[in-house]
Amino acid sequence: MKTLTEELIQERLEDKGVTVPHETSQDDKMSKLKEIHNFNIVNDWQSCDVYFYTDETSDGYEIWIATEDEKNVHINEDVYYYETSWFEKLADYIRDGAQIYIDQYSQEGYEYEEVIEALYEEWYMEEHDVVVDELGDEGYEYPESE
Repeated sequence: MKTLTEELIQERLEDKGVTVPHETSQDDKMSKLKEIHNFNIVNDWQSCDVYFYTDETSDGYEIWIATEDEKNVHINEDVYYYETSWFEKLADYIRDGAQIYIDQYSQEGYEYEEVIEALYEEWYMEEHDVVVDELGDEGYEYPESE
C-alpha cells in the first residue's frame, strides 16, 4: 500500500501551481481567480455588469450600493445600510465572469478581501479533492487510524 499524506498532496498541488491560501498574497489570489473565472474589476465607471459603490443620503449617512443598473437603483434590493453585507453578491458575479465596477478605496477594505479569500479557499479545496482522487487512482490510501 502506498501511503497518502498531506505532504504528498501539497507537493502535487504545488506542481499544479496551487498554493496554500494563507501563504498566498492577495494579488496572487486575484490573478488566479481572474484566470479561472475570467472576470474583470475596474475602477472607472464604464459599461459594467454590476456596480459596487458608496453614496451619501441627503442627511449625511453613508450607504453602500450594489446594482446591475446604475441608472435605476432599487432601494430594497441594491442599497445597504451596513457595509458588512454589501459584497454578499460579489462572489457570484466573479464566478459568472462579470465586468465589475469597484472603486479603488473599496478594494482595500476587509469585506472585499474576505470575498477574495473565500473564493480562493473554495477553489483550493476543489483542487485538493482532485489531487486526492488522482492519488487514490494511483493506489495511494490514507493510513488506517488506530
